[in-house]
Amino acid sequence: MIKVLNMFILTFILIGIVSCDLGTSKSLTASALKDPIKIAVSGTPLSAPFFIAQQQGYFRANGLNVELVRFDSGVKCFDALKNKQVDLATASETVVMFNSFKQTNFSVLASFVESDNDLKLLSLTPQKYQQLDNLAHARIGIVKSSASEFFFDSLLIMYNKTQQPIERVYLPAEQLIPALLNNEVDIISAWEPLSYLLTQQVPSNTNVISSRGLYHLSFNLIELKETRLSTTEKLALLKSINDATDYIHTHPDLAQTKISRVLDIDQSQLSYSWNDYTFRLSLSNALFSNIQTQSQWAIDNKLVSEENSVDFRQILDRKLFEKFTNLEAGW
Repeated sequence: MIKVLNMFILTFILIGIVSCDLGTSKSLTASALKDPIKIAVSGTPLSAPFFIAQQQGYFRANGLNVELVRFDSGVKCFDALKNKQVDLATASETVVMFNSFKQTNFSVLASFVESDNDLKLLSLTPQKYQQLDNLAHARIGIVKSSASEFFFDSLLIMYNKTQQPIERVYLPAEQLIPALLNNEVDIISAWEPLSYLLTQQVPSNTNVISSRGLYHLSFNLIELKETRLSTTEKLALLKSINDATDYIHTHPDLAQTKISRVLDIDQSQLSYSWNDYTFRLSLSNALFSNIQTQSQWAIDNKLVSEENSVDFRQILDRKLFEKFTNLEAGW
């Protein structure tokens, strides 16, 4: 009862503030319908809260007209934001980290999904490389300067294999599985759904190592600091996403069915990794630490220049998120 009352108070406050900004609640609706808020999202289950918010009408219920613009990667989502094709974008913390060395004119508003089992090391002969043994001269398929490479390097450090002479074969993500099947590489460092897609072609086990918990992925909502969106609209957006994550938790089977239809993927593919995802709004110190760790890795491997490093606290919009959590708590 208290939670329902608090959510009612938050909705009332948001609508009231917007009404003050625009004159009346009627003008709010008219304005929202004229200028849709464009959000670049990846066409994967990671974007489930946005698709659910759209399907269930949460955006519109919170006074927003939102257009979801799909891209096939977080990198392309961020590029669309950078080029001002959209108002907001979604991308992993690795994309955030690399772009922070190029520009600091963006802010992370919140994380909305996390996973500790999204990246995997895969091979057609996994038993040969258990515990990362026999890596000498192995050909490793990797997506350069990405979570794929960071994950693999983290494993090398963890298993004390950094001195092994290996051959890195840099490939786009969509070429990793064909390269493995065509014997052009021995191992690939890949994210979902590539592991699932490989199981559809190779029935036997392909996991080189149990990697759960070794890498923590997050997907984040990002804006340019110079934005046409008001604070009220951004708070309403966070509320909509929060409503969607609540729906995912209370109706997991229905949520999966909806996402399966939206993305036009088999239910089996979605179920394969669905339980690895934790959908929730956050902006925690864990994200900050993860970005810091990845940035040091990028510097050490000369993927970025240390001269361009920044204080990552500058790109995390804690004030907005704290305001949202305070409103949600009914303070």
